[in-house]
Amino acid sequence: MALPDRSLAVIPIVVFAGAVAAFAGCGGGSEEVSAEELVQKGDEVCRGVQERFSEIQAQPPASASEGAEQAGELLGVADDAQAELRDIEPPEELRDRYDGYLDARDEVSDALERGKQAAEDQDGAAYGRAQEEAAAGAPARQRLARGLGFKVCSQSAAAP
Repeated sequence: MALPDRSLAVIPIVVFAGAVAAFAGCGGGSEEVSAEELVQKGDEVCRGVQERFSEIQAQPPASASEGAEQAGELLGVADDAQAELRDIEPPEELRDRYDGYLDARDEVSDALERGKQAAEDQDGAAYGRAQEEAAAGAPARQRLARGLGFKVCSQSAAAP
């Protein structure tokens, strides 16, 4: 079953609308950074992700296979960003908040994966649900990012 044309118009997934990057903050043996360094490093990652998302989504996919390919590219960028952010060890006083922010980012990756699978399966309804899920959490992710002091990470992907 092919995705309906109207589903293809919304394929550029608004995933990482705002806090575009991240994972669990404990890092693989990296050195703890200051709160200021956390913001600087995190925003740098988010800036790169937002730029790549814009590039990937610049041309709306014309078919389900292109939609699946695009979702896969977005997921790859998101996963790379998650790994980078995971390597940043926040100061102890921010660790719980940072972990909460990164957990919220994981939910977006999960939605992206479901969207990619739905596009591969040519299931427009499931694809739309995955998009809605990803977008629905954006306000909370933005609040979490702002609570850590992030500037770029707390913006919508549409407004880098």
